[in-house]
Amino acid sequence: MGLATLWTPFPSLTTDKFLSRGSAGQIFVINDSIVFKCPTLFTNPAPEQAQESEESVKKIEREKSVYNVLMQHRHRNIVPGILCVPEGIFMQRLQCTLRARLDNCIASPISLETQLRWIQQVASAMEWLERLGYAHGDLRPANILLDAGEMIRVGDFDSTVRIGEQLLVTTAPFCKLGTDYEAPLAGAVSEQYAVGSCIYNIRTGHEPFHDFDGPVMVRKLMNNEFPPTSSDHILGDVVQQCWLGCYRSIAELEHGILMRLRDYCRRQADGIGANIIQDCSKDSDYTEQTLVSECEAFLSRENDLLFKA
Repeated sequence: MGLATLWTPFPSLTTDKFLSRGSAGQIFVINDSIVFKCPTLFTNPAPEQAQESEESVKKIEREKSVYNVLMQHRHRNIVPGILCVPEGIFMQRLQCTLRARLDNCIASPISLETQLRWIQQVASAMEWLERLGYAHGDLRPANILLDAGEMIRVGDFDSTVRIGEQLLVTTAPFCKLGTDYEAPLAGAVSEQYAVGSCIYNIRTGHEPFHDFDGPVMVRKLMNNEFPPTSSDHILGDVVQQCWLGCYRSIAELEHGILMRLRDYCRRQADGIGANIIQDCSKDSDYTEQTLVSECEAFLSRENDLLFKA
């Protein structure tokens, strides 16, 4: 048996098109506007690689099932899916993750106005998922992307579950384990907890308890010992309420955030904050037909390559 190598579903997806690889799968560049996400598969896999591939296929299939719904109910703060095919998912190419942008906040400062706009947009996307009956299941800055205009696009739905189901991943400090270290059920409590940690991360530039070892941090969170947020006079108490699960729904949380931001904007004598509260209407102005055509043209070219081979 030869050495294991990564397998790609299309002939043109060579190493120069490779963009990234995560626990769910791998991503390739199609063009400046489109990427393709597919399972991580190997030729001549070792046993552990075969297991990785099996899990990757399950995750991509789960994400495709979510995108089949999201593409019928679009939201401007959710990564636009373009086309689902048996091999994977075509989606819009974006600039960077929110985590990467926050990690660069010292070299490239983030204005208060931008921070508050991001928070509103995250809440809006999460409320939309709740309305559709889903819990994201792994909301954190690494799974939130930014477009060229630094607008939020929530993505990575390979751990998304229906409300009421058990969460599949528990990434601290964006999820709090139960007293027996069990994963919580997906719902308003689990999702607002993740939103609260994202707000804290955006407002401070670092994760809650970033300076603690993992086991110590997990134990503190399980004991409801949270970092202080009193220095954030705009949303500090909202974060604490999220961590304590005080909101009955993400819709209620989104409303609470909007009220705080509107109050903040009214108090700004110099006009700052005028662009914080934007129209986050649920009908996206994203026009996908051109990108769908580009994906179909790509598939046609790949079929021609396979036929010639």
